[in-house]
Amino acid sequence: MTQPVLRVDDLVKVYPVRGTDQLLRAVSGVSFTLGRGETLGIVGESGCGKSTTARLLVRLEEPTSGSISLDGQDITRVRGRALRAVRRRVQLVFQDPYASLNPRLTVSQTLEEVLRVHRLGGGAPQRRRRLDELLTMVGLGSGFADRYPHQLSGGQRQRVGVARALAVEPDVVVLDEPVSALDVSVQSEVMNLLTRLRAELDLSFVFISHDLGMVRHISDRIAVMYLGRVVELGPWRRVSDDPLHPYTRALQDAVPVADPAVEADRHVEPLAGEVPDPANPPAGCSFHPRCPLAEAICSSVDPDLAELLPRHEAACHVAARRVQQGGAGLPAAERT
Repeated sequence: MTQPVLRVDDLVKVYPVRGTDQLLRAVSGVSFTLGRGETLGIVGESGCGKSTTARLLVRLEEPTSGSISLDGQDITRVRGRALRAVRRRVQLVFQDPYASLNPRLTVSQTLEEVLRVHRLGGGAPQRRRRLDELLTMVGLGSGFADRYPHQLSGGQRQRVGVARALAVEPDVVVLDEPVSALDVSVQSEVMNLLTRLRAELDLSFVFISHDLGMVRHISDRIAVMYLGRVVELGPWRRVSDDPLHPYTRALQDAVPVADPAVEADRHVEPLAGEVPDPANPPAGCSFHPRCPLAEAICSSVDPDLAELLPRHEAACHVAARRVQQGGAGLPAAERT
């Protein structure tokens, strides 16, 4: 593999809990790489640290420790003009298309603001041509340039958000649940748009979602997060169809089957309990209080994320032992 466009090493984000001496570890030792033209999907329940990771990648949040490298350059602590240059190369599409656009600005003013901040586009005629090009690129057209956000549907607003991210010609686009606030029919349109743009512009995506089915639709690799940690990482087909970690299996079981007859016959055991308090996580593996396969070691020793199969990593004592014994993670009887 060539040098990744983005490398994240042992990224940590800790917040103090107001009124107490506790610390909340929102992101706890996250590491991954992103190749040029690749899409890495990050999936997990609400509160697992996905969105915090997204904000760290674009430097809207300062990491407590760890490093983020862009084409081999450490960008973790850059400031001023250097940070502006980084943000031109790494852009974020926000989750909520209703809150992420200024209601006082038209579509053209929103996009022009980006070009002005980064000193792009030349004079007014050149900027106007660039705006028309961006709007056409995301499937809107120049007729939307003078509309305000309240005159747009949710899907149209999110397309404007995508156009705003693409205006500076980034290398990496971080998409923080970009379709979760949209109707199902509109979700598919936006997903198809993202797939086309990635291919046409040779972009690298970090695609964040709570929906494993959505993530596997667009991703080359998938990272599964639980309570601030990556607990499984590998090619999308292996992670979604043959997971090593019991939490990934639970996420997979939660994805409905399109065939009503098959769905009606499925028996899915929901996970017991609730996600632990990140300010007071359990000892050992953070998933063990809810894990149907937990053993004695799981309550005392926190497993490292390790490559158990070629290019397929997991942080699970049970899976590691079964792979060492010649198995393939979860036995067949536990995959129903």
